[in-house]
Amino acid sequence: MTGQTEPVLYRIDGRKIKSAKDFYREIGRAVNGRGGYFGRNLDALADCLRGGFGTPEDRPYMFEWQHSAVSRRRLADGPDASLIDDVLDVFSDAGVVLRLR
Repeated sequence: MTGQTEPVLYRIDGRKIKSAKDFYREIGRAVNGRGGYFGRNLDALADCLRGGFGTPEDRPYMFEWQHSAVSRRRLADGPDASLIDDVLDVFSDAGVVLRLR
């Protein structure tokens, strides 16, 4: 029965993220499969984290941003340099765990 209470884990592949557009594509894929939607900006991401966009309604869920250091390096000098910190804030405000790996 413990399997029912274990959080669903969604993995974001940071090796595929070089821009905010890449991030939203990758998080959409992680939750809803290839071409899936899970926001296209921070406000939409916050809405998606509230539920009803592919995450389970009957059990907890969390995210793991794998290779986040690769993403951070690639984003560092561009217009999306603050993306990781901004996304962390949105997850924190929504009460959803996002682990950077």
